[in-house]
Amino acid sequence: MKIFTAYKTGLIWAAKSKKMATLIYAITFLFALMLAIPFHATINKIAGNSMEINSMIKGFDYTTYTDFLRTAGHAISPFISAALWFGVLYLIFTVFFAGGVLKILNAENKKFSARLFFENCSVFFFRFLRLAIYLIILQLIFALVVFFPLAAIVTMASAAVQNEAVLVYIVLIGIIIYLFFFIFLLIVGDYAKIILFNYDSRKSLMSIWMSVKFVLRHLFSTYLLYLLILIAPIIFFLIYFFLDNAIGMVSGLTIFILFLIQQILIWTRTWIKIWFLGSEISLYGLFPAVKMSKVKEEVLPETATDEQGLNESPLPS
Repeated sequence: MKIFTAYKTGLIWAAKSKKMATLIYAITFLFALMLAIPFHATINKIAGNSMEINSMIKGFDYTTYTDFLRTAGHAISPFISAALWFGVLYLIFTVFFAGGVLKILNAENKKFSARLFFENCSVFFFRFLRLAIYLIILQLIFALVVFFPLAAIVTMASAAVQNEAVLVYIVLIGIIIYLFFFIFLLIVGDYAKIILFNYDSRKSLMSIWMSVKFVLRHLFSTYLLYLLILIAPIIFFLIYFFLDNAIGMVSGLTIFILFLIQQILIWTRTWIKIWFLGSEISLYGLFPAVKMSKVKEEVLPETATDEQGLNESPLPS
């Protein structure tokens, strides 16, 4: 079955990409330290010898939290703003790395090369950045389309029904519908990247349209493959949740152990993203490519030189 062939192929390619996953993790980790180190120093300076902050390690205490914000909010607020910018920059980093990941996964031997990786990161960065912006806009539109009517339905139903369970079911149905479209757009975004990369195109909107056509044509395969791989990060998260509850942050040693486990989990998440793209590249190559008549105008001569090359997926066998 093509789904399991792509699943296995992506896993094999990801297994060969441990160096690439480690490099991406290391860069993001060093970037995070730029915020974490001054934040930690500020907390220590404000807290002094107070044990209230340390008490929150064992569990969140709202009273302690509000007291701390009241006395030290002026020093913490800049870091809250910085954290928001960090989230934006993390998204930009993710977009930046996509071109390099696709290049290595499309290489014949899948051998990691830092030069090829960073070269393609820069080549495709602005194309993928435009693509990411378009997809974020689409996600917001879908959220409005789902949750605005859902809010109206809940408001009307709350006056007509006496059982709160009915309202819970209505909200649950709305969330399920939104999650379906949310994942659908994530899948569309991945195949749009593959299309942009394969055809060396700069038409981000056209790649989204071609990706939508491809995903809808093979909805069962593309969606099921994504869900199958999604099981892995869910399992890793549950393992961490179990270890967190079992070990607990009760001493310096246990904090250090959980910190290491967290970093392994973050590395694994990076590695799984490579697995996602590898499996989707494989699946895309197993189906006839969507005709890219309008995208052909953007294809460079070295990418495809004849009509047959444009209608076939240029992925390695």
